[in-house]
Amino acid sequence: MPGFGKQFALQTYVDDSAQSWNIKGQIGTASFASAVDGHAASGAHPMFVRSKRHQPRHVIYQDATTFRTYTAVIYTAAAFAAIALGDVIAVEIPGEVATVNYAAIQKVAEKNPGTRAARNDPQHA
Repeated sequence: MPGFGKQFALQTYVDDSAQSWNIKGQIGTASFASAVDGHAASGAHPMFVRSKRHQPRHVIYQDATTFRTYTAVIYTAAAFAAIALGDVIAVEIPGEVATVNYAAIQKVAEKNPGTRAARNDPQHA
């Protein structure tokens, strides 16, 4: 029997300021947190470019037996608020036939660089 393999597609991500973006995300069955991540099909949005200062919100899940972790992007603020630490998802492990239960251990808020007003310092004569 063949094992699972990861598949990716563009999904719509809505940041905390209600701006919509296209972001590459993992797709699959009810596993990979798709039941709780708030994903939607991609639209005519700009691409979300990850950097040190610009990161999507995500939840880190961990297997209690092997301590391996799985990080899932959470596409909407409402879905992020609905996830509680300890919530369990079934994760498909490449090369394995059965899914493994991973529990949420950390919620990480998005990073979005902000803007601020420029300062006008007085000039000396």
